Amino acid sequence: MTTAPRPASPDRAPLSFAQERLWFTDAAAPGNPTYNVPLYFRAGGPLHPKALSLALEAVTARHEPLRTVYRPADDGRPVQIVLAAEPVPVEVVDLTGAPDAAARAEREARERGRAPFDLEHGPLLRCTLWQGLPGGDAVLLTIHHIAVDGWSLAPLFDDLSRAYEAAVDGDPAALPPLPTRYADFAALERGAEHDPAALAALDERVTELLGVAPGLHLAGRADRPAAPDGTRPGAQVAVTVPPPVRTGIAALARSLRATPYVVLTAAVQALLHRWSGRSDFLLGTMTANRVHAGLEEAIGFFVNTVPLRCRVDTAGTFGELCTAVRAEAFRSLSHQAVPFDRLTAAVGAARGTGRTPLVEVGFVYQNTPVPRAGRTGWTAPVVLGTDTAKFDLLLVLEDGPDGLSVTVEYDTELYAPATARNLADGLAALLAEAVADPARPLDALPALPGEPAADELPPQPALPAAVPPPAPGAAPPPTGAPRLTGTEAEAARLFADALGGRGGLGPAPTAAELTAGSDFFALGGHSLLAVTMLAEAKRRHGLAVSPRAFLPDPTVGGLARLLDEAKATEAAPAADGRAATAPVPADDEAHPASPVQQRFWFLDRLPSLRAAYLIPTLVEYGGPVDREVLRRAVDLVLTRHPALSAVFFLDRRKRHVCYRTTGTPAPTAVTDAADWNSDALRERLSRLCWEPVDLGRQAPARAEILALGPDRTVLALVVHHIVADGWSRDLLLAEIGTAYRALADGAVPQLAEPVHPARLAPADPGTEAQEAERAAALLEHLRGAPNDIALPHDWPRTELQSTKAALLTATLPEATAARLRTVAADVVGCTPFMTTAALLAVALARRGTQRDFLFAFPWAGREDPAAAEAIGMFVNTLILRVDLREDLTWRELLGRVRESCAVSYRHAGVALDVLAGELHSDRDLSRPALTPVFLSAQSGAAGPEPLTAGTTARLLPLDPLHIKYELELVASEAADERLELSLSYAVGLFAQDTAQALLADVVTAAEDLAADPDSHPITRSTS
Repeated sequence: MTTAPRPASPDRAPLSFAQERLWFTDAAAPGNPTYNVPLYFRAGGPLHPKALSLALEAVTARHEPLRTVYRPADDGRPVQIVLAAEPVPVEVVDLTGAPDAAARAEREARERGRAPFDLEHGPLLRCTLWQGLPGGDAVLLTIHHIAVDGWSLAPLFDDLSRAYEAAVDGDPAALPPLPTRYADFAALERGAEHDPAALAALDERVTELLGVAPGLHLAGRADRPAAPDGTRPGAQVAVTVPPPVRTGIAALARSLRATPYVVLTAAVQALLHRWSGRSDFLLGTMTANRVHAGLEEAIGFFVNTVPLRCRVDTAGTFGELCTAVRAEAFRSLSHQAVPFDRLTAAVGAARGTGRTPLVEVGFVYQNTPVPRAGRTGWTAPVVLGTDTAKFDLLLVLEDGPDGLSVTVEYDTELYAPATARNLADGLAALLAEAVADPARPLDALPALPGEPAADELPPQPALPAAVPPPAPGAAPPPTGAPRLTGTEAEAARLFADALGGRGGLGPAPTAAELTAGSDFFALGGHSLLAVTMLAEAKRRHGLAVSPRAFLPDPTVGGLARLLDEAKATEAAPAADGRAATAPVPADDEAHPASPVQQRFWFLDRLPSLRAAYLIPTLVEYGGPVDREVLRRAVDLVLTRHPALSAVFFLDRRKRHVCYRTTGTPAPTAVTDAADWNSDALRERLSRLCWEPVDLGRQAPARAEILALGPDRTVLALVVHHIVADGWSRDLLLAEIGTAYRALADGAVPQLAEPVHPARLAPADPGTEAQEAERAAALLEHLRGAPNDIALPHDWPRTELQSTKAALLTATLPEATAARLRTVAADVVGCTPFMTTAALLAVALARRGTQRDFLFAFPWAGREDPAAAEAIGMFVNTLILRVDLREDLTWRELLGRVRESCAVSYRHAGVALDVLAGELHSDRDLSRPALTPVFLSAQSGAAGPEPLTAGTTARLLPLDPLHIKYELELVASEAADERLELSLSYAVGLFAQDTAQALLADVVTAAEDLAADPDSHPITRSTS
């Protein structure tokens, strides 16, 4: 593999073998931070966030893996898709004046470094900047390991420092293109996968490794089975080897005509021999695997794991062990191109042991180039721990400015902290003793710290016999298993078809040769073949089985059970034909969040958007109100609904947001504000309405009652959109009124039993195949429309979307509104909402050249009758396409909008994230996905009811106002038959005059439609 890679497809390419292994690990345990790479460094002074963002953008432009995502193709196999370079947002945390700023920054960096990545949608690079630290700012770059390895750190930070210097100077970054793309390297690997020479090398290596007993258990190891999905909780301990010892290592290596790697590997082998009692074992070593000169400056995940056979002769000297290691390392590393995952599968198949680890202890010598700081004065990056482990034990030796460090990363469910500490101390002590006298026999070296006694060593393992592959054409071996069931027979066919692609292991078994207990991995299956098989099951039968579910029992019978469970889940309607209602777990058990709630939870991670996803309501009650009774009524209503007690968290193993109903809304306060001036009142109401909710710790509802005078009371009610919608707000206000009237009369409020959202049957999405078909149909309808609108911005968009807004209204006269209703009635099925969408599209088209628009609009989503009285977030955001590219009359346009709405309604269950992922994958955070415009219509908003016959009630306007989109237009039919148009606009983008002119254009369009519905709207000249 020393030939130069050929160019891969410019938009998608296969994964390298190393990437494939990490992709499968993520699929089996979504959100697991094991392969997060948190890089933490300090600057010599203050950093400029904008310059840092520009520098990161330049680095991602040069290095494609930093802007690549990984998605399954039709056959289930993942492909890498390189996205366009775009600005990299920098999260800024100001710690100026904090007493423990440096410690707090590092603590927060460790927390952020464990946050999960989404390999399918990205981004796989995150940046946080802590400002105001003594001695200079701190930065955390968190990258998924699938995009970077240890060798990548030098080019990453060299390029970043050069680009940052240029950005500070106001110059463009001069980063030349790389001679070879990572995708080309991956394509070259794949092209050689079935090459006869590669298959022969695999076969030769398997034969060598079969001579070594599996496993490497050290004294003190607990006997616990590994998690099927490969997840491991972990920790690290570290010590430093004194500088004289480091100097002695280099001198010994020179005298033996070897490298320091050889000396260090010999010391590790001697240490492991003492802790295991084994003289012949396998050690996993990491190789750079950059086999072509054009890859030296590239960022990417090239590393391969190579099993090194370790044979320790205790009668020999340490110098002789070094000589033996040099020879064995040369032999083993000549096979560094053999993919570790394929090697593991082949050895497991030959032994008949299935998906068992080939190596359990790993060793890494980090001697990669050190990044140059340049003018920036940045410290070398430190890789923070993620509280996970990649092996039972991983020994990392690293050269640094302070000497040689020894780090032991260990699985905390298998080894105790004291064992790891003794191993680290023991390796440092062994190096010191061995380097001081390399001619001393190994068994004459003194005892090491914490070294186990002979009777504490684990028993030596029985070498398992290899399972010979069947000869071509041979009859299947007798199995004695019972006849396979129908589903088991189908699972066997899936096994046999997938195993036909394993390569290099002789003929694959036929379906007739398999039993219910046949293990996929014991038969030579590997991760990619498993993914391919599960994708084929979905394609043939429409039944989805995840890798995570398959791994605990990867047998024919296990797959059959999963297929049967999937069938049963899809075919379990209740007696009334609807999907069965799920039982409600206890409050302290987890409920899965809906797709909309998941989206809101992730949007809440962005501080700039937190206010936009609150639903504040200000109700002013006039007349005599018993505020203590009102307080009791509000507390009663807020605490009785499970949704308003939800506390959200991310289940990292499942990579899914969940909630528990264990929170309690804070008690409602009654505040005397009679003497406050208008500024003080505005400030208090602003804080009450828009102060963010900590969804992980606080209940998502709060209220306060302000007494403004004897006959003036304001109720401030705030709920987070993640648990409520507009319908819920109206229900809450109605319940508060009912509870108030009962309590005022000394009675017990008669309120309906609250409905737990988890008990409601979701809208039936059909089978996964049907769901995919619906999504495809909707995508086909929307595809081709611009995912932005050329709005008349007065100021440019900022890097992060601004949500602060203002509101304008216009009212159409009764006669005009009546004429619009008549025209809409002529176009059968046309609603006021559809008419408003046509008016807005025409108004925008008349202002410019764009003729094809996407608008976001809400869908109530309360299909279950029980949801009518439930507090919860049921709304889905739909996308409407309004296409004006043809010269249509008003009537024709209304008909087209009606048809487009029908498509959106028909596929209302398709999540917005699905549409955004397909149609707007290059979205940044400067605006909402797909469209910056939101549209809705409502009929006769009655407002809140008075508390009693002697009081009044009205909604107060929100000041300030926050919105989710750049423009939000609401059409409301008033009781007097007039039509009111309310336009909310982002004040950071539009001047008031601009927004007023746009609203006037909508009114003009309405007047034109009412005057002549058979005219052509976009041929009319704009005044």
